[in-house]
Amino acid sequence: MISNRPEKGLDLFGAMVSAAADRASSHLVGTIRFARCESIQLNEGFASPGVDLETWPVSADHQAIIVAVFATATQDGGRTIAASGRFTFTTLTHKRDYAA
Repeated sequence: MISNRPEKGLDLFGAMVSAAADRASSHLVGTIRFARCESIQLNEGFASPGVDLETWPVSADHQAIIVAVFATATQDGGRTIAASGRFTFTTLTHKRDYAA
């Protein structure tokens, strides 16, 4: 239901996908497409402007890349994971050697 969705979660999710797309664009040649969200965990109470995003390639070839994204934030004097996710991006080719 839309009425019980966390308001801050969608902004954070969008920032994570954008960061993953930037990493994928730096790896893949040509136009890319968002193929799949393999996992996502959004912890309540965190918003996009208040987190630091890190991206790491999990696996990649010349047609696809899986990117892990971690959002960390300050909490109780330390750092905590605000969100994490794994996203797959592929190239826009008609013939694909790899099925994402």
